[in-house]
Amino acid sequence: MRYQGIKVTLVTGFLGAGKTTLIRQILAQAPLNERWAVLVNEFGDIGLDSAFYADLGVAISDVPGGCVCCTTSAAFQQGLNQLIRRYNPDRIFIEPSGLGHPKQIIQKLRGAEYHDVLLLSGVFCVLDARSLQDERYTQHALFKDQIESADGLVLSHVDQYSSRDVGVLEQYLEALSLSEKTPSLFTSSPLAMTASKLTGSGLTVSELTTLELDVRLASSPLTEFSTVTQPHAGPLFGESNLIEKEQIPPSIQPVSLNIIGRWHYQKKQDAMQVLGWHWPVGEDFDADKVLFVMQNIMMEMGVYRVKGVFAVTASEAVFVNAARGEITSTLSAWHQPSRMEIIGDAEGVWSDRVRKYSAELL
Repeated sequence: MRYQGIKVTLVTGFLGAGKTTLIRQILAQAPLNERWAVLVNEFGDIGLDSAFYADLGVAISDVPGGCVCCTTSAAFQQGLNQLIRRYNPDRIFIEPSGLGHPKQIIQKLRGAEYHDVLLLSGVFCVLDARSLQDERYTQHALFKDQIESADGLVLSHVDQYSSRDVGVLEQYLEALSLSEKTPSLFTSSPLAMTASKLTGSGLTVSELTTLELDVRLASSPLTEFSTVTQPHAGPLFGESNLIEKEQIPPSIQPVSLNIIGRWHYQKKQDAMQVLGWHWPVGEDFDADKVLFVMQNIMMEMGVYRVKGVFAVTASEAVFVNAARGEITSTLSAWHQPSRMEIIGDAEGVWSDRVRKYSAELL
């Protein structure tokens, strides 16, 4: 079979920006006569992000351990080639880890081995403008790399911007417009983008002054929490793309293994680290307790993002996605082991404290 002209959309953004939310929204617009697929990368090793896509009925290839950022690795090419050969999709969405290096990925996609096979049709960076006032983000080389590599900037969490956030955003984009590459700008509330815009044709940065952002003045500090619970419709999550067995994946070296199927690991890379937990099928959680513990974890200085899937019955689980003090929970069908991963600074006492919180989940 000849593989040719497969469109590729690269969606980047720092931890918690809203990449998964945006891709899910676009995937729901897939034409009936086209096959769309997702290559998703995670900084951690457990394999969580694919669970947040599987109900949409698209092909998924999960590359754990941050390997999609290292484009010379066999895992990146294996995951990408697997999607191409198995499904011959019309379009592939690539979601690197929030700690991913987009310039390396772009170079790989445009390399000789994928000439005529792949067509990189757009690079989009999801940006939460509130991050522009946080040096943990703005001083991070990857944060700048993701923005500078983008054909389009997609603003997220617009309804949470204060007037100061908008002012800082305007200044930032004005400076960006003077650079060699000026991205298009996409804004909506809630976060969304029509599939017809995947070629990167949006507003120009210079048109920002004509935008009417839906701004709601922030009346509470970031340490307070906004919890959104959403019922999730759709078919059962596809089990073929998720960890089905109770054994530990070979890439993980657990720091604790107390009960069969229950384990925990920790991994450091550069200035960040990830802590992960895995609980076997049959261990059910209380949804209210899960959200309470998530609030405590998100208050810890140094924590960037939390994702987890926690079984509440034999057939349902609460899916949790948390960043910047905002926690979203979704109830949906689930028949797999529970799991959680937390990403934060490599240094600090937060890792010891969140271990204590995780012990309170059950």
